[in-house]
Amino acid sequence: MTKNNPWATIPHNKQGIDSVRIDPANSFDFFWALGKNGEYLFVIEHDHIEDWPTKKIALSGIDIQQFQTSKGYRLSLMLNEPSDWDIFYILCHDLLQATAEATAQKTMLTIIHNRLQRWQKLFRKFGKKLLTEQEQQGLIGELYFLKNHLLKVFAANEVLSFWKGPFGEQQDFGIGDTAVEVKSKQGTSAPYIQISSIDQLGCNTKNCFLYVVTLNTAPKSAENTVSLNKMIHRVKKLLPNANEVDIFENLLAEAGYMDLPEYDEKHYLISKESMFEIKDGFPRLLGDNVPNGVISVQYKIELKECKPFEVTLEKFNTRLKK
Repeated sequence: MTKNNPWATIPHNKQGIDSVRIDPANSFDFFWALGKNGEYLFVIEHDHIEDWPTKKIALSGIDIQQFQTSKGYRLSLMLNEPSDWDIFYILCHDLLQATAEATAQKTMLTIIHNRLQRWQKLFRKFGKKLLTEQEQQGLIGELYFLKNHLLKVFAANEVLSFWKGPFGEQQDFGIGDTAVEVKSKQGTSAPYIQISSIDQLGCNTKNCFLYVVTLNTAPKSAENTVSLNKMIHRVKKLLPNANEVDIFENLLAEAGYMDLPEYDEKHYLISKESMFEIKDGFPRLLGDNVPNGVISVQYKIELKECKPFEVTLEKFNTRLKK
């Protein structure tokens, strides 16, 4: 998606709203617009106010209002800070893409409302910041495990219910009596992984595993590379219906992700994956061996010390099937 400022080319007479229809071929009336004082607007003209869901949406830095007009109603999104036009444009473009296949006005307005709720969740939890490179790598690792292992054993609706990472739970996946923590590491980095808390490897389930995926930075032109966006689109292709895609997108929003072109800039080759069973003797810190008064711990584990606990992925998948 090329980001050119569409508001910069609208003639402005400073007497009212100046607008340009986004796509004359679209069956719905979407407009780029400027307010009286030059505010950046995204406008949707529609016929029935009762088609707009009643749940209120509040987006940081964006005012959302409904107006009655001589022809019907106008849903207006107004950006408070013009310097944020690029993220506002991405939001508006997301709304246009999401409604591309809608055939009825009620459906279109419901989709708009649902997408804005996701953006509301994203802004409240993460502000307008992009995921860091490390966070992108972590999400790629979780999705690679979900796609290449869980979706080959379980139904898609079950797999999505197993994914706990977006909610910040103790381990990234909870599969019945089995917990799995996923870690991504770069191939060029030292042979260790970062553990971010005392509880991260302190499983409360019968079985507990650590899954490590190694990513190597690669140019976009290289074969078999994956970016965060590519990985997400591959998972979506494996989901059998729109309801499960919707659940998946809600989970991604919880994780701080929206479909932005910036997430196609970093590409990786997945060079290795390893599975370790966490049990007695595994190199880790637990609450009972941390001194009283220590409430927060981050530490690193050398992967060579985990070797005695390694299990094949085939064996792990077989255990899941039982």
